Amino acid sequence: MKFHPIILLTLLASCKNLEPRKQKDLETVAAKAPTRYTAALPDISRSLPTQWLTDFREPRLRTLVDQALTGNHEIRLAAARVREAQALLRSTRAARRLQVDTDFSGSRSQRPAGTRFAGLGALFNRFEQALDISWEMDVWGRLADRNHAAAADAESLAEDEQMAKLSLAAGVVRSMITLTEATLQAQLADDNVKSQRAQLQIVQKQLQRGINSDRGALDLSLGMADLARAESNVHARNREVDAGRRSLELLLGSYPAGAITPLSALPNLSSAAPADLPSALLLRRPDIRSAERRMAASLATESAARKALLPSFRLSSSNGFNSAELASMLTQESLLWSLAGSVSQAIFQGGKLKAEIEAARARYDQALERYAQSALVAFREVETALAADQHLRLQEEALAQASTEAARSADLARTSYERGLSDILTMLDAQRRAFDAKSALITTQATRIRNRVDLHLALGGGY
Repeated sequence: MKFHPIILLTLLASCKNLEPRKQKDLETVAAKAPTRYTAALPDISRSLPTQWLTDFREPRLRTLVDQALTGNHEIRLAAARVREAQALLRSTRAARRLQVDTDFSGSRSQRPAGTRFAGLGALFNRFEQALDISWEMDVWGRLADRNHAAAADAESLAEDEQMAKLSLAAGVVRSMITLTEATLQAQLADDNVKSQRAQLQIVQKQLQRGINSDRGALDLSLGMADLARAESNVHARNREVDAGRRSLELLLGSYPAGAITPLSALPNLSSAAPADLPSALLLRRPDIRSAERRMAASLATESAARKALLPSFRLSSSNGFNSAELASMLTQESLLWSLAGSVSQAIFQGGKLKAEIEAARARYDQALERYAQSALVAFREVETALAADQHLRLQEEALAQASTEAARSADLARTSYERGLSDILTMLDAQRRAFDAKSALITTQATRIRNRVDLHLALGGGY
């Protein structure tokens, strides 16, 4: 088949290297990266967030993360996807190599006798051994494009696996912090019940001392109501502990072992939150690197679709033996061979190839938009976590002071009530304020730690 030079040049021009377009698109997205974080206050560290588990100063967290990476089923699923993609890549690469097939066949037949042809009615044997070799010459690089697409897909899934591990590490830390918070809240609720019972004993002593019976009955009723509410809170907190333990066990892959114990206390954070230039996220976060690899795969697929318009060249060879007798099969007289070359070119397929090119281009555009959206989400996540870190630190400091003052007020109110200088409402209100302030402090401390985990996850640093 002959091709007009102008037609061939036009087809070649349509299949030019598309990589510069991808590079330009990536540069356009990178140009949208902010030059700095608006939430970057003076106590922001510029060190890269590597080995961020050390930021929490709790060795047990490392042990739990390692256990989760071994036992978590989602991580095993991600690893299996990577193995599948790597196997598909090897399968795709095989298309560029020689294809060798062999087969052996034997037959025995008989023609009917009693016809006008001599020799009929006899038995016939036929044995054939063939070795077929074929190879498609990748003149335009279409098969290479398919290889590049498969390789990029495999690399994308490998990045997804890394992101899954990073997310799992963050999830384990968050779950342990939540379990520890729930345990501390349950302990605080239990202490509150003990305090309420002690206050109820004070009220009963006041009654025994002969204070107004109506007032004493009211004081006793108010004290018992607060005690019942405190006991109810204990059950609610214990329910949260139980749920937190099950959630953590699920991440560890050990559910329903029921053997997970919380930390003895919430871990202390380093004073400075880690950060880096926003543009560094495009190189460090596994999910963004995965989105870029999907762009590369889509671009290679589009290039292969364009090159399907060009002619394909194939060489084939068939070698073997054909004989009526098995004993004489491997002889020079039985040898047969053929060598052929072919050129194929699509002429008319009803617009199928053009539609496939347009579909491939649309998939690339989708991958580009996902990449751009992933980058913007990454910037937003870092900004949000950085700003929250500052607010939560200040909130924690204020609540720590409030808790100290509320505890002092509760002691003074109790003493004043015992001396008859104030009513029970003042004592109960002071006790409730002290409990609420301490509970809010625990919640804020845990929230700040979880936010620091979110910050490390958003930065994409190694754990």
